[in-house]
Amino acid sequence: MDLKEWAVQYIKQRDMVKQDLVSYKEEENKVLCEYKEGKKAVFLCKENLELDNIKNIKKDETFFLVCLCNEHNFKVLADNWDLFKTKQNLTFIYLNPNIAEKWIIKPFIHAKIADPITLKQGLRTMYETCQGTAKQ
Repeated sequence: MDLKEWAVQYIKQRDMVKQDLVSYKEEENKVLCEYKEGKKAVFLCKENLELDNIKNIKKDETFFLVCLCNEHNFKVLADNWDLFKTKQNLTFIYLNPNIAEKWIIKPFIHAKIADPITLKQGLRTMYETCQGTAKQ
């Protein structure tokens, strides 16, 4: 299953609980969703994150970045944390299809509850858990 197929399944499963999805449309590397009350969401599906895609997020859209759980994508998150934590509508979904694991993080919320001193260590632990390499 590729990232976009996974995102469509995720969207459908989320809607089983919320029941607010009006429609969704698949495009080349994204899924566009419309929800009740005029809310919109974009699920951008990229194996490897590109910072330019993230910088251009519109404030009126909820934006999900669906990517592989790999070192490159982890570094994009960790190295640009100060930018991401200012975007209220941004969520990262890291996938590891090898072990059917995912890691979902919303930097705006996480930054409010995380200890800044141990932030990178905590992000690394979540990354390693998704990779299946975390120490028990």
